[in-house]
Amino acid sequence: MPPRPVRIALPLLATAACVSAAAAGEIRGRLWASREAARLAAREPAALAATGGRAARATHDRRLVRAQRPVAEAVVYIVEIPDKVERRLASRGRRGRSRPPMPVMVQVREAFSPRVVVVPAGDSVGFLNRDRIWHNAFSVSAARRFDTGKLPPGAGDTVTFQRPGLVTVHCDVHPEETGYVLVVPNRAWTRPDSLGEFRLPKLPAGRYQLRAWHPHLGELRRTADVPKRGHGAIELAF
Repeated sequence: MPPRPVRIALPLLATAACVSAAAAGEIRGRLWASREAARLAAREPAALAATGGRAARATHDRRLVRAQRPVAEAVVYIVEIPDKVERRLASRGRRGRSRPPMPVMVQVREAFSPRVVVVPAGDSVGFLNRDRIWHNAFSVSAARRFDTGKLPPGAGDTVTFQRPGLVTVHCDVHPEETGYVLVVPNRAWTRPDSLGEFRLPKLPAGRYQLRAWHPHLGELRRTADVPKRGHGAIELAF
C-alpha cells in the first residue's frame, strides 16, 4: 500500500513569538517503530534475568532489534524554527567546518539507494545510475515534479527541491523502483539510530512542533519543549 501524501504546513504564527533566544538546548528522544517495540523495551533487565537468565535477555534483545529495524528509514524534524537558528545551521560549512556533501540517490541493482533521502527546502539531490542498464528518475508529486530523462550507465542528474513536502520518485524503465525525497522546511532535522534514539540541533528555549515520518508507517505530530536550562526529552511510537 503506497504511503499517504505528507503535507507540511507552515504555521501562520511565527514560532519565534513563543521562543526565548536567551538559552539553547537540544530535543532528545527515542522513536519506536511500533508500540510492541516500546513494550519490549519497557521490560526490566532484572525481571528478564530472574525469569530466564541470559538466554531470555538475549532473545529479548534480538526481538527488540528486529522490531526497531524500520526506524532506519524514519526522519524527525521541527516544523518551524527562528530565522537566526536556520542561518546558523546553514552556515555550518564556514569557519573551518566541513559542510555535508549533496545527498545522492543511486540506482543500483534496479533499486534506489538509499531509498529515503532528506533535504531542507532549497537544496539539491543528485541522481546517479550505477547499474549496467539504463534507468530514469521522475516524480509527479505536488512538492516537486521532475524527470531526469533516460540515464545510461554512469550518467546522472541534479534536481533542486524548493518546496517542503514528500516527493515520491519512480523509474519509468522499472516501475517497481520507488524512492522518497522528504523535503523538510528547515535544517532542524535528524535520523534516529538503529535503536531509535535521536538528537535534534540546539534550539532556543521554547515550544516547537515536531514531526516524525516514515515511508510506510506514516507521520506522527507532537509538541516538544526546550527548557531554559538543559534539554527537552520526548518519546514517540508509530
